[in-house]
Amino acid sequence: MASKNVQKIQDWEAFFSRCMRDHVDFPIFQKELSRRNGQVPLNGRLIYECWAREHKGGLRVRDRLLCYFELLLQSGVVTNADVIQSLCLSLETTIASQESYQLPSGGWRQTLGAAVLERMAFQMTNRKVRPSGPADRIASLSISKPLVLLLSRFCKACGSSNTLIGPPLEIGNALGQYVAAYITELSKVGLLTSRDGAPPKDLKTCFGRALPPYIAMISRSNAELGQGLDILHKQSGLYNKSLAALVDDGVINGVDLNALTYQESILDTPLIVTRAALYIYLNAMLTGRPICEDVGSYNYLNSRYNGEIPTLVTDLITASFDVLANAINRTESNGSILAYRSFLTNKLPVFLEFYSSMIFPPLTIESCITTALNRMDPPADPYSTQSFDLLDSSGMLSEARAEFLFSCALYGLIPEQSIESILGDVPMQNLPEAGKYVKADLVTQCTTNSGKIEELVGELENMEGNAAEIAGALIEIIQSLCAAKDSITLKITCNALSRKPQALDVLMLFCQPNAILQPLCGLLDHWQVHEDQGEHHPVYDEFGSIFLFIFVFRRHFNLQDSDLGIGYSDSFVLKYIRNGRNARHPSDLTEQEYQLLGGWIKGLFETEVISDELISTCSPKDFHLLVATLFDQSLRSCEAGLLGLDNLKRGFEYLLESFLLPSLIAGLTWFAHRLLSPTLTNKSTLQILLSTLTPLIHPPSLASDASSLHSAVITITAPSLSAALSSVQKIHPTLPSIDPLLATLKSRFRHPRSSLASQAEIDSWCSTPGASILGTLQNTVTSLVAWSTTGALNAAPPNYTHRLLLTAVQMAGPKTVLEALLDAVMKHAANGPPDVVLDVVTAMVCAPVNGEQFSLRQALHSAYNDVYALSKRDAARAEIVVRLQRRVETQGTRSGGTGIDGGMGGTMDGAVDVGADGGDLLLAMSGATAGVDAGQEGMAGLGGMLDVGLDMQMADMMGTGAGGDDFLGL
Repeated sequence: MASKNVQKIQDWEAFFSRCMRDHVDFPIFQKELSRRNGQVPLNGRLIYECWAREHKGGLRVRDRLLCYFELLLQSGVVTNADVIQSLCLSLETTIASQESYQLPSGGWRQTLGAAVLERMAFQMTNRKVRPSGPADRIASLSISKPLVLLLSRFCKACGSSNTLIGPPLEIGNALGQYVAAYITELSKVGLLTSRDGAPPKDLKTCFGRALPPYIAMISRSNAELGQGLDILHKQSGLYNKSLAALVDDGVINGVDLNALTYQESILDTPLIVTRAALYIYLNAMLTGRPICEDVGSYNYLNSRYNGEIPTLVTDLITASFDVLANAINRTESNGSILAYRSFLTNKLPVFLEFYSSMIFPPLTIESCITTALNRMDPPADPYSTQSFDLLDSSGMLSEARAEFLFSCALYGLIPEQSIESILGDVPMQNLPEAGKYVKADLVTQCTTNSGKIEELVGELENMEGNAAEIAGALIEIIQSLCAAKDSITLKITCNALSRKPQALDVLMLFCQPNAILQPLCGLLDHWQVHEDQGEHHPVYDEFGSIFLFIFVFRRHFNLQDSDLGIGYSDSFVLKYIRNGRNARHPSDLTEQEYQLLGGWIKGLFETEVISDELISTCSPKDFHLLVATLFDQSLRSCEAGLLGLDNLKRGFEYLLESFLLPSLIAGLTWFAHRLLSPTLTNKSTLQILLSTLTPLIHPPSLASDASSLHSAVITITAPSLSAALSSVQKIHPTLPSIDPLLATLKSRFRHPRSSLASQAEIDSWCSTPGASILGTLQNTVTSLVAWSTTGALNAAPPNYTHRLLLTAVQMAGPKTVLEALLDAVMKHAANGPPDVVLDVVTAMVCAPVNGEQFSLRQALHSAYNDVYALSKRDAARAEIVVRLQRRVETQGTRSGGTGIDGGMGGTMDGAVDVGADGGDLLLAMSGATAGVDAGQEGMAGLGGMLDVGLDMQMADMMGTGAGGDDFLGL
């Protein structure tokens, strides 16, 4: 990584040199500084060191240079912690060469370290606005680690000198001033007081260890400063008498002092950028529901490549083809392969369009694309040796290459005439006739012609490069229609998407689920039926279409309640999810509900007419919440002989009308629940249930508009019904009516796009004697390392699915999985440098996940905090833990939001705007580079116990939430 900073460092050095040479005014400097930081993001410590090299060793540090330094601090480009970290690295050299600072007259030249410490102390003492927010308070605490280290290194560098003179005295005085200012700052902002009124224990331990030796040393040469610091130390509550008395064995009050600096003492190994890491990352993004978290993706890429955009682009393209080839070789589902292909054709060009502005001559985005595709050199290339056969899965790779190039041409990344030369063959397709879509135009077209919506839904699965604009348009349309309560057009939109659930895989490349589901659920939750509505059948029809789509969406991705974006507990949708299958006793119904239930029973089984009067008195929400009770009371009446079986089946057939069909979600789920009931011991009751269920699964006839709705309902309920019927069949194997039902359900069964493995997949990982899921995971790490170290760029990617890691964590727990990964690292480290395997395992820990933060990181953080104890038992393993944690801290930065406004992700409310210029991404990228350099990472280890306190504070601020029971099992 360090080599990738060379050009940036040179750019920053040139910037400071020009400003000093031309005496650039301070306002101009500040403006240019902000622009430079956005264009050439670099670690704050390295920027400070670029600035420091402008000090040419004069008698005193130039005032202009120090003023520039203050602006660096004020702008946040460089922090106090950055400066102190740099001083830690240079302090011993400065003190060791103190003779070079002596003047012929006997005086001393000013050291830069003393000058910056004095300026920082002055700034901290005289600042008008104190840090108040959580981020500011954490930034203040972050200074403590490097400051304690600087105090320790100062005492070590000065050794046993009785009197300090020259640079040691100057630096010592300035350091004392800064320590006094910092402790005062902590006191003023309330960071020296924990819940029991005393300073945080770990902060007290660190300063209690480092300050007494420093105070004793500085007092020999500056008694006044030493006395003042001693008083401040004791008054602040950081003083501990037992810690002030050092003992020969290095243990204070049972605490081993070496534990405070153990992590910092571990030297890092080179950071290797492997091919496998990005392969793992993209696999994780596209496993199960595609993860649309573009800020996190840009931060991850930026931290890995550190501004080497041409290399980033080339590797990103290569990895995208790798994951598609892997999915095809693994014979993944059609939905999974569609997501991989659509990412390559529809999402990747959007990434490349953003990065293209950061590639400068002589390189171009076209040259990067060509380089990536040339890596797949025929005839050894697994991508281009396949025959072009649309019916053959192997031909899909060649087809995908052409689709990708045409998408790049559509985005203006390459000229269309270059495609043939890059492919080495005449392409069999052309650019879309309509050219590149514009979201605003699509929204306008759909507003004036609702039929255009179905057309766009159909085009979502096309591999032409326009899916980003289509997705953005559809999401904006859905949100606008919900806001306007235009349920008629929403019915068209939802029905179109319900018929094509695979289109949702493409939509999720560009937004989060709540961008779509939140407004739809809100519309149903606040659905109102007006008395002057006229005919009420269309009301049920429109409500049912929206309702069905929500559950199609939910089932397709196995979503949790929190994914719906509902922020209130009395939601109709949440009530239905948790209680919709449960039949209630008539005595538990309200008077109104009881009357409504009687009306439906009468309409279905007595008059056999679903009158508009009945529907007008019962809102769609009330009806859907009564369906399970309606089924239960009707079946009980049949069991009791009060209702004939034929009459029962004829009545339920009314529910196959398109405007009532979505109610069968609860009805069929109730059947599954009833079939599994331990009270079902009467075979005649079972016969009634199966006889009634059969025409609902196998309708004798359906209207054309109801057929697709019925298919969607069966797909949603197939898992629970299949499990119930299979259970009944084991008890009653001779019942002939079960096999046809199971066959139909099997044909409609669709595995959700889940990030967890199926039972069949788990069995395959553990099929051989002695095999286990952890052993398979370790073998996978070995194959990824071998692939990354092979010299052949066109080597086929190894078999990999991120479901293996996620399922292992779920089954064995994060701590056990982490230990297995560390075992794999140790195995490779025993045979050579661990750099490659560390990068592979880092990618696994940092890989994006849907939902809460991946618990492997928490397990690693816990191991890191306890690493000193581990070092006593296994020093080599402890070093691996430290190095792995540093890499995860650097690369594991994730966005706290749900996407990015103006890029490919969602806005703050989960919406999407794919048509903007992505300007905010520049800010995200420039901010993401803080803490990237390996040299800084060593500082993160000092006083690891402080991190625990901060994590607990942040956990308290964040809060948690939990979803309820899910009766649909989705």
